[in-house]
Amino acid sequence: MIKAGVWRMAAISGVIAASTFAAGCASIERGATNLAINLIERRIIPPQLEIADVDMACRFATGNYPLISGGTRAFGGDPQLLESLLLVSSAACSEQRAVEEELRYLRAAKQNNIEEAQDARIGQKRLLEITARRQLGAFEAMRNKLQDKYDFEYGEGCPEFTRDFDELVYLLGTVAGLQAVVNDIASQQMVGVPTDIAPKSERALTCISNAKWWGAPNAARAVVWSILPGASEGKDVWGTFNLSMLIGERQGVRLSHVMYGLSALAVGDTTRFRDATKRFANVKDYKPSEQYALVEGISVAVMTNLSDRYWTENVGTRTPVGSMGKYWDEEAAMPEGMNVDDLLN
Repeated sequence: MIKAGVWRMAAISGVIAASTFAAGCASIERGATNLAINLIERRIIPPQLEIADVDMACRFATGNYPLISGGTRAFGGDPQLLESLLLVSSAACSEQRAVEEELRYLRAAKQNNIEEAQDARIGQKRLLEITARRQLGAFEAMRNKLQDKYDFEYGEGCPEFTRDFDELVYLLGTVAGLQAVVNDIASQQMVGVPTDIAPKSERALTCISNAKWWGAPNAARAVVWSILPGASEGKDVWGTFNLSMLIGERQGVRLSHVMYGLSALAVGDTTRFRDATKRFANVKDYKPSEQYALVEGISVAVMTNLSDRYWTENVGTRTPVGSMGKYWDEEAAMPEGMNVDDLLN
């Protein structure tokens, strides 16, 4: 009996020791993984933000998201801020493909090709669903991580940021949330993105400096004012866009111009949309930001997409090369060797 008791105690002690050792190993793994994540955020992400090639960035994000997310989580890490940035970039790829389907739809509709138009619209909605899921994921990862880190409620209070990186993810994740709402509606709400993201985001964007972040926070707020019923009351929507664009032009990131163009199209104001593209294309002595070249690159890509939609809807072709901010009914502005008849025939 005594021997049995001794063996039992030894076994229990062994289990406890093994559990303690395993817990210690897990703690070491988690600490090392989070240290690696922090190193990536501080040392690797900044140089990547200096690369203006949006296609390269979004393909990298799409291809490596499972590895980075799964690999760090497998060792107890919390990569949510990295996940948010990767999903923002990845959404740029699927959104570009959705735009191509939309352009195909517009051309088919002009030619009265019903089957082709229907097929293109279906393809567009499927890709918008993927895009909305990625953008919602970016928003939720940003919100969940920063709420936990800074102990605040998103859209109700403001965090006291200790890193520019956290502010950047906060801004881009918030914009992604707004995009998710719009793209989900366009996909026939296949994702079910909560629409209360819009008013919460409007309040959340007051927590970061408009002057520091290229005028984008207030421009994004103005987007909400322009699309939500009653939200624009007492607000200088277009004046806010104008000031935000001036800030963006000085800092080399024209994200505010894109938001201005989106809002103008959303309310059917083609005059202001044309103004957005003209301002985008004709900033005097413009110097794109080197530090945030990728954000500027995304701005260029999205504005080009908006222009291509407008051109295709009206003329049947995307924006001619070198003609951003120039239009078919502005004869003097057409590229050399091209005239309106070339586009309308």
